[in-house]
Amino acid sequence: MLHRFCQRTNVLWSGLFAAATPALARAESTADTAFAAAVGHEPLAMHGYVLVMLTVLFVMIFAITIYSMAKHRKGGGNQASTFSGPTGTVQWLWAMVPFAILLFVDYILISLHFAG
Repeated sequence: MLHRFCQRTNVLWSGLFAAATPALARAESTADTAFAAAVGHEPLAMHGYVLVMLTVLFVMIFAITIYSMAKHRKGGGNQASTFSGPTGTVQWLWAMVPFAILLFVDYILISLHFAG
């Protein structure tokens, strides 16, 4: 499938390979640079924790999405519903849940940043 995509869009395999592997694109990593003070380690550690948390969330949501698409696909005999969006109170609350999670994560990160 990737081969056909590359042929249709005239993308060379070497370009995709170079973009996927920064070492071959001669990019340098800055993770091993020496910090001027011990304070420089704190943001790096917090960045690592947040990165791991977001990666886990991404993998979980991606897996749920793929499962849902495979389980409820049209080929399985399921018919699509016709609706125009959230209309009831419960539907609006569920639509606002991701926004509330984002605000909560932002509040935690800001409180961690200004705590020290």
